Amino acid sequence: MQVVIILLLILAVLLVIFTLQNAMDITLNVFFWEIKDAPLVLVLISCIFLGYLIAAFYFYPRLWKVKRENKQMLKFNAELKELHEMNETPKSEEVTDPEGIELDDDDDADDNFFRD
Repeated sequence: MQVVIILLLILAVLLVIFTLQNAMDITLNVFFWEIKDAPLVLVLISCIFLGYLIAAFYFYPRLWKVKRENKQMLKFNAELKELHEMNETPKSEEVTDPEGIELDDDDDADDNFFRD
């Protein structure tokens, strides 16, 4: 908490210095309007604030969309994991061929065709 207070005091001092250095009055021409004796510091701060607002209105809807998609993907991933855990079966030790038919081990049989 003390660090935040110190940072705010430093920013306040920097703002005062910025204001004192840019205290001159200017004439601002915007399209067909002319604004006389506008303080330079207010023009600069309002331009910075306006730029922030434009960026926020442009990027926040995209950010909300990405967050919503992320939540949907996390939910879908959790559902898939749960489904995988439910369908998981223990592996059998029986040997089967690719068609799913069990193979017989006839090595012990005496009536083997090739053992003549």
